[in-house]
Amino acid sequence: MVGETRYDAVEYPAGLYPTTHPGHLAAIARLHGLTAPDPHTARVLEIAGGDGVNLIAMAAGLPDARFMSFDLSPRAVARGASLVRAADLANVTIETTDLLEAAEQLEGPFDYVIAHGLYAWVPEPVRAAALRLMGRVLSPEGVGLVSYNAMPGGHLRMAIRDMLLHGLAGVEDPADRVTRARELLLRFAAPQEYDRPLLAAMREVAGPMARKTAGSLFHDELGDCFAPQSLAEVVAAANEHGLAFLNDAVSSMVFDGLPGSDVDDAETVRLAQTSDYEAFAFFHQTLFVRAGRAPSRRFDPAVLATLYATTHAKRTGETSFKVGDSNFEIDDAPLADFLGALAANAPERLPLAPFAQSPERAAALLELYRIDAIQFHAIPFPGAVRPGDRPRASAVALAQVNLGLTNLYTLDQRIVAFSEPGPRAFLSLLDGTRDHAAVAAAWAGTAFGDQITAEDALAQLARAGLMVA
Repeated sequence: MVGETRYDAVEYPAGLYPTTHPGHLAAIARLHGLTAPDPHTARVLEIAGGDGVNLIAMAAGLPDARFMSFDLSPRAVARGASLVRAADLANVTIETTDLLEAAEQLEGPFDYVIAHGLYAWVPEPVRAAALRLMGRVLSPEGVGLVSYNAMPGGHLRMAIRDMLLHGLAGVEDPADRVTRARELLLRFAAPQEYDRPLLAAMREVAGPMARKTAGSLFHDELGDCFAPQSLAEVVAAANEHGLAFLNDAVSSMVFDGLPGSDVDDAETVRLAQTSDYEAFAFFHQTLFVRAGRAPSRRFDPAVLATLYATTHAKRTGETSFKVGDSNFEIDDAPLADFLGALAANAPERLPLAPFAQSPERAAALLELYRIDAIQFHAIPFPGAVRPGDRPRASAVALAQVNLGLTNLYTLDQRIVAFSEPGPRAFLSLLDGTRDHAAVAAAWAGTAFGDQITAEDALAQLARAGLMVA
């Protein structure tokens, strides 16, 4: 019988992780010359997935795939199961299970196995169980993901954690511990005139910690266990369970698995570990395949013709773009136009085949991927980019509105704030039973019908990634 856990006492905030989506993982496999199971019909497992919302969001756009999440926290599982029922999703299962038991008993196979936010925060026997389970149930062409706080950056995090635990000695109440920890972090993060470089670096790490949600701070920095790992350590542990290093799921680390030379897996890992020391890496989302699959370590431009792309960039000029706070220029006019088209058509994913027709262009696209200016996908957008004859919102988004939730999950694995009553009332009309005229008539009959036309509202929801075909 599973009892209450720390995660029942203090709720961990729900999160969606685009890097864990099967369409993204399959794209990385293709970059290495490997086939991967079709995300549309994949079997996906998330280990210690909390409330399972990461998989629930995926399931809304991939109705023919099958998803399973388990966790030790009964309350977290109950929250996720409630959303699954409200959305009437038949392709998601969320269970309360102990990982130590699942490692021996859970039946597979699964095409994609995700262990996100677990590995560096549990004792060694639980880490071993996660890898044992992944090695046992991963399908022959499957891809596994293990995320963790990494070394050498973990040394700074561990030093700050030690400082916090020292300052919190005798403070037992969870809310008091979080409040006191914030105070300590904010005081420590304030720069001092004569800071040595190492101390200045520690202050830079402490600042963002102080801004984390209460649940994240309580479980991540103040948890019972905190054991950052080096890439080499994690790969060696995975090797014992028949798993081999593929790459990292984060685009900035794409060359970890593509060093560009004919080297074996061991040398690839050695080079990637060297890069970690040079970059002072803090976090990894390491991908694994079954041993013996022999991924290519040299980028083949031809593989891009099998992929799709999206972008979060905004065009600010003919050749200038902005991603987040970063501005950049593209001196290749056709490439700039392609990136502009991606921005203009989002969330639609455009095929790379018409553009990646030369090694030079393919290399330029890979560089845009490395700096996260574009994202690669193995499948088209799993929703409707234009409203159908009987417009229908994502079942998960509809359920969230009906449950009174204000953060909705999109079909491209994002969370969007949706708190205004007018948009919420409009989305609730899109259950697939009304054609455009009926939607417009129903909208006109609400108290918000004069705010926007039904057609404009439909277009906005489609652009937001909330509509299904």
